[in-house]
Amino acid sequence: MTKNTMKRMCILVTVIVIGITYAQVKRQNRSIGEAVQVTSLPVSRKTVILDAGHGTPDERCRK
Repeated sequence: MTKNTMKRMCILVTVIVIGITYAQVKRQNRSIGEAVQVTSLPVSRKTVILDAGHGTPDERCRK
């Protein structure tokens, strides 16, 4: 391996370790059931329906 390749690998591993550590700390600081603040935009006369689906067809629906 060349010197540049080793340097890039070290930087990549460092960034990954820092990212994982940050995610773990954020996860530990939030308790289960705690509200998470979100923002929403005003929507008028529109309905948004989210269907989880889960990858299987709905046997009850005939249409």
